[in-house]
Amino acid sequence: MRQALDKISTQILRVVPLILGLVTPLFFLTNTIDYFSFNKYFFVAILGSISLVAWCIRNLTRGKLHFTSSPALLPLIILVVANIVSSVWLSPTQHISLFGQTSLFFFLAIIFITVTSSQKNRFTVLSGIYGLILSAVLLSLFTVLHYFGIVGKIFSSALITDRFFNPSGSVLPALSFTIPILIATTIFTTGIKNWITKSLLFASVLLMIVATIINISLILPQNGTPVVSILPAAAGWSIAVDTFKSLPTALLGTGPETYFSAFTRLRPAYLNQDNTLWSIRFSESSNFLFTLITTTGVIGSLAFLLSFLRPLIVSFKNKSHFEDKNTLNFIVAALAVFIISFIVIPIGIVSLVLGIVLLISLTILGKIENQKVIKDVTYSLSADTSASSVYHDLTDTSRTTVSTAFLPWLVFVLSVGLLATYWFFAGKMYLASVAFKQADDLSQVDPYSSFMKYQEAATLDNYNPYYPQKLSTIYLTIANAYLTKDKPTDTDKASGSDFAQRAIDAGKLSAQLDPANVTVWENLFNVYRSLIPYAQGSSDLAVSHALQATAVDPTDPTIYLQLGTLFYNLGDAQQAIKFINKANELKQNWDIPYFNLSSIYKAEKDYSRALQYAQAGLQYTDPKGPNITTIQEEIKALQKLAPTPTPTATQSAATK
Repeated sequence: MRQALDKISTQILRVVPLILGLVTPLFFLTNTIDYFSFNKYFFVAILGSISLVAWCIRNLTRGKLHFTSSPALLPLIILVVANIVSSVWLSPTQHISLFGQTSLFFFLAIIFITVTSSQKNRFTVLSGIYGLILSAVLLSLFTVLHYFGIVGKIFSSALITDRFFNPSGSVLPALSFTIPILIATTIFTTGIKNWITKSLLFASVLLMIVATIINISLILPQNGTPVVSILPAAAGWSIAVDTFKSLPTALLGTGPETYFSAFTRLRPAYLNQDNTLWSIRFSESSNFLFTLITTTGVIGSLAFLLSFLRPLIVSFKNKSHFEDKNTLNFIVAALAVFIISFIVIPIGIVSLVLGIVLLISLTILGKIENQKVIKDVTYSLSADTSASSVYHDLTDTSRTTVSTAFLPWLVFVLSVGLLATYWFFAGKMYLASVAFKQADDLSQVDPYSSFMKYQEAATLDNYNPYYPQKLSTIYLTIANAYLTKDKPTDTDKASGSDFAQRAIDAGKLSAQLDPANVTVWENLFNVYRSLIPYAQGSSDLAVSHALQATAVDPTDPTIYLQLGTLFYNLGDAQQAIKFINKANELKQNWDIPYFNLSSIYKAEKDYSRALQYAQAGLQYTDPKGPNITTIQEEIKALQKLAPTPTPTATQSAATK
């Protein structure tokens, strides 16, 4: 029995890199709100959980804990610890941070540790490499078939027929995954002796080249308009540097999965002058490195960098000692391009999987080649700590004692407890996302069932601030439907008040869950603003929550414009001018604040200023827009109302 369990667990760990590299880039499901990254996260978590359990069982059957020390091991452990500490200590949304990026890094590290500690064979190395190549080939084949409309003829789904659809998530992740493999496969092919394998690899390279050209053409600007919006590097660096102003955030960042709130709080005001980017709230920085610096600080970003850079440097130094240089060349080339990619663009889970599979392959290859920097370490409570049989099947005569079995059992119990805790919460998160997707699908055909599904999602995952925020908007819509009736009955008024209170309660819950998120305060602002005609004190609360929104997003001109408009509707023209002027200062090339100021000054009978602002707004108005004629007529009317300027003495002398 022990021999069978040992063999099964070892075989499972042997194929994990192949499954991870082959399936993850292609894996997606349409039953959740996020079809791609969310499901890929859970796929990695499942593989990581299986790997951890298999490794624990393998250790139990052998009566010892076995690790492989390598250049990547310590940085990966520090990376995971830094994410955990940052999530617990600094993140305003601990649950989301722990079950997002932190858990992803944890399971990727688990896969690396368990596979490298249990394998020393070329099959694991080569299967991992060929799994990556096959995945890139399948992605490339899909890209080519999709580009020429063949996929659309087979599948009629609107998702599939979208020109930017890709199983990896989008065009950019596909490029960041395919290009490193393309370059590495090109180098790898030159060293292959078997002509059949060489021909297949050469065909794969050609297919990847064609797909890469297609994908690049898709992300190039169309008619002068960018297709892919990426935060400019200068702005990303500015935000990252701003986190250095505090020692805790300098060391550990603002917390994993908190870039959105860090961006709104720290973004430079000059971004508002870019008419393409000014209204975008980015959830990731210009590149993955800047995102890590912002969210996990110097410790997290350096640990991530060293996890991949250190093994690469060591391999370069010891390259002459490797016999299988062709395999080494593939791994080193792909790893080098991968490192460059996370310094250049905002990579995602697909690229991270690529990096881990390459690290696993490089570590096992170094073990096979007997590299001194890679060592096997065995722990037990007995005096015998030999690792001589670590990579061989157990013999019938092998035995375990209480002293040798204690540590493996301890680790097994702790691992099972950790996994049980994780999947208790993660399972509810996944089911909540499924319920939310079902609610969206039912919203048009069965509003009541849709509403019940939204409530189910919020109940299942009561740590996600977006679910109560969504419910708040639904409650507000229902409340307005009752309150805005022509002749509302007492029952209508009572129902409207009840749903209005529900909208407020759900909005407050959302704000409590993520107080650094500007959207939760904007939602409460909208709720109270809508209730001003029906509930006393709503105007003060609307203003209060709008000001809170400006505190967490101080450079967004839209909030100031909405606040100024609210003050004007409340009859306070001076406050309206103050806040609309602030919006104007933040985005000087936006026509709407100018026209709002023009309307206010016109109502105040200050026609000169009204004309001045109307003319200023005209220069930023689209000349082909639908309102251009109305604006020009308004300016002509103001010119008639505005007093003619009295010529100065200098101007009079000049005319003579």
